Parts: sequence; structure tokens; C-alpha cells
Amino acid sequence: MIRHTLTALFPPHARESGEPPLGPHADHYEAWSGVLSFSRRPRQGALGDCWLMAPMLAIHALDPEFFANAIKVQPGSPKALARVFVEGAPAWRSVNMRFPATERGHFAYATEEGGGPGWPGILEKACAAEFAGSYAWIARGFAKWGFPALSGVRASTRLTLPSPGEVEDLLAKRRPIVASTHMFSPALSRKRQSGAIPPMHVMAVVGAKPNTGEIVLRNPWRPGAWVTLNKREFRRAFLSVDVLDQPLGRSRKGS
Repeated sequence: MIRHTLTALFPPHARESGEPPLGPHADHYEAWSGVLSFSRRPRQGALGDCWLMAPMLAIHALDPEFFANAIKVQPGSPKALARVFVEGAPAWRSVNMRFPATERGHFAYATEEGGGPGWPGILEKACAAEFAGSYAWIARGFAKWGFPALSGVRASTRLTLPSPGEVEDLLAKRRPIVASTHMFSPALSRKRQSGAIPPMHVMAVVGAKPNTGEIVLRNPWRPGAWVTLNKREFRRAFLSVDVLDQPLGRSRKGS
């Protein structure tokens, strides 16, 4: 399903292996040789691929070790193997340890929070090569595509937003959730003490407080900070949610 959908939008060379052409805000590739830390949250960089990064953050919030078996790398090795899912089946892709960087040498795209590209950068690069053929083309998409690409499980879009109690129940059942804002979100949320909700963006729904009627989210641009909204703010700023159709499986060892 995801490949058929993406094929309609992305160029014919989408599945070619190799180093994907750079996207916006990146000047060159730079080598990275750090140690992966799966406990660190994924952080979105200067690439507009929140449709991928928010599901990654939502899955990580439920199971920080889920992605530990999605990457195989030897310390000091110039390459890693990254697992993505195509039509629900695991597909391992070779990724070299060079990542897009700015003119000043800062890594431009996905990173581990507080660190280098790490495991999020490896997965982002594998998805860019597998599904889009370039970083530029992966900077567009719908959140429901991100979940199956990363987990092998489909997701459903819901225009009726869940209540805090429903969010709590879904998360307890290991069904990660992301929420998508719309173009008017900043205007409708600008009176919030912590600032307006960004437009046309996807955020991970990571908790709820049914007793106070609040929803808790994390923004993939700033994954370490909580974003807490009351029911009115949530319904005014967000257009839809995407929910994994089945409970998130434990880390798929050996998949």
C-alpha cells in the first residue's frame, strides 16, 4: 500500500540504492562515526519530513528499544543495515555513515536528541533512498505513511479527534498516535502561554490526563519538551490524528 501510494508521487528512480541527493538546507555529506544511543529520542532537523519523524517519535515514546533491532552496525564501520518495511514485509537497506550537513558542518537532518545523526539519521536516510530517491522528495507526505514504513503495520486517519480518555486507552494498548495541525493552527492557538502550534506539522501524541481533560504531545523539532493542550486547544489546532491499526509489536528481533 505505502509503496503503491508513494510511487504515484515520487519519481521512477525511487528505489535505487545509493546516496540520496541532498534536499534543502544541506550543502554536502559529512561522515559520522559515533555510537548509537537508542534511549535518545529522534529529533527532526531542517527537512520537512514530520510525516516520518513524528511516527518515529510516537513509536519511540511507547517503546524506546523498538528500533534497536531495526539497525545493524559494527562500531567504527562505514556502513549500517537499516530495516524499513515495504508492503508490510521487512526490507534491509545498506546505508553508509555519511549524512547531510550545512555549509558550516552541522548535521542538517534527523539526529538523536542532543547528539549526532545516530539511529534516526540512519533510518531517515534509508527511507529517503527506498521510498523517495532523494531527501528533497521525502520532505512531503502524510503521517499514515510513516507508521507502516517504520513498523510494517498500517495506520488509519481519524478526522474525529479522540478524547483524553480514548488517547489514554489507545496508548495503553500500545497503539502509537500522531496528530496533524492545519494552516490556521497558529492563529487559533497563539494565546497559549508556551506559544502557537506550528502550521502544517505533525506531532506525536504521548499521553493524556483524563481528570483534567488534557492531551500531551511532543514536537519532533523539540522532542524533549512536553506540549500540553486542553480539549478545546487540541480540537482547534489539530485537523486529524493517525493511529496504528494494531498494537505495536515488541522489537522485531530477527525480522
